[in-house]
Amino acid sequence: MNESLVQQLADCGQDHLLEDTEALDPVTLERFERQLEAIDWEALRSLLDTWDGSWARVVEPDAVPELPHLVRQPEADSEQARACGEQRIADGRVAVVTVAGGRGSRLGSDRPKGLLPVMPVSGRTFLEHFAACIGERSRRAGRAIPWLVMTSPETDGPTRTYFDQQQHFGLDPGQVVLFQQGTRPVVEIGTGRVLLSEPGRVATSPDGHGGLLEAMRRAELFGWLGDRGVDSLFYHQVDNPAVLPPDPLLVGWHHLRGSQMTTRVVSRRTAEERMGVVLSVAGRTRIVEYIDVPQSVAAAGDGGRLRFWAGNIGVHVLDQQVLAHASGLPWHRVDRTVVHVPGHGSGQPIEPGAANAWQFERFIFDLLPEIETGLVVEGDRGRDFLPVKQSRGTDSLESARAGLLALHRSWLEAAGTSVHPEADVEITPSWALSAEEVLDRSGSDDAVQARTVFE
Repeated sequence: MNESLVQQLADCGQDHLLEDTEALDPVTLERFERQLEAIDWEALRSLLDTWDGSWARVVEPDAVPELPHLVRQPEADSEQARACGEQRIADGRVAVVTVAGGRGSRLGSDRPKGLLPVMPVSGRTFLEHFAACIGERSRRAGRAIPWLVMTSPETDGPTRTYFDQQQHFGLDPGQVVLFQQGTRPVVEIGTGRVLLSEPGRVATSPDGHGGLLEAMRRAELFGWLGDRGVDSLFYHQVDNPAVLPPDPLLVGWHHLRGSQMTTRVVSRRTAEERMGVVLSVAGRTRIVEYIDVPQSVAAAGDGGRLRFWAGNIGVHVLDQQVLAHASGLPWHRVDRTVVHVPGHGSGQPIEPGAANAWQFERFIFDLLPEIETGLVVEGDRGRDFLPVKQSRGTDSLESARAGLLALHRSWLEAAGTSVHPEADVEITPSWALSAEEVLDRSGSDDAVQARTVFE
């Protein structure tokens, strides 16, 4: 172990990581040393020494639910905005960013979440579904829409292999870029001691979707996008199959209102729902993650409904130049339950029964307070938000599939098509991307009697 690294660990109070390293075989020890050398120990020490909770943006006392720049339903479903967005896409001004750094561990799978089958009839995966959307919108635009997929160290290898095996789902490989977000060591609550995930390996966690800024800089993607004339990024997370990227409606509103960051919201169902709250402070829009929202604020009522009603669903349009020149985003400290080993000499994992560790993450929506114009557009929950967060029940694969079946059935029935009560129907992007498009493809003379995929 080189002396400089040993001193860094001692200075940061993390020299416990060097105890019992003689138990490691030479290959594991060399890998462990490379991992330690890649970690910015001074940044971790600074973060732990200065942490007082103020780095993360919490709800300020003067926060109000009245958003300064808001488009509500039904105005939000504007044909003018949709046409504007379609033109922007056709002009090559828009790229898609899909955040795909999470595994399906809470869903009972070790695979990247993007590789899980979510579509209710075809069984297509999240990434296959999004690729179909981007492929269809590229065909209509007459040009390849750039697709940036942000992975994590845990999901990068399997995701790259999947894209290769699927031959990029028929997309031009040159329009698809996979790049990795960064990580931070996981530390023990209270002591700040870095944990080991196994002998010879530091426990780390992805640095949050706000890690997008640094990840794009490392991959030199801002120049790559600029060379292609892209000035807007349609951003979404991989676990919401209701998203049909890039959505021209949100892109259009972003351009028409001269926004630098536009976000879609839906009404929160309950005070306990685990979604960020969109609110206003001193005339500027903020998004506060649910972990930073006091229960008194989350549950505040107003005439039988939640006073702070607007929930963040992780769908944004961002100015490329705003991202490229943004300074560092604040850190959030998140309590997690992390399985770990006590040292290099023991391979027996400790499985805590409660939160035992802190992870440090950045959130992309913390850009909002730093920009001049942030627009909020209300969406339709059943159409725009079918998240997959849990293994069963609400916000699960099961509930998302049920939501997609109900949505696609409603599109067909609105067009006059008869759908048998027990027939499951799925509409693929190549067949239609909206209820309005189904009107042009289906009618009162049509009937669906069996399980069907429209493609």
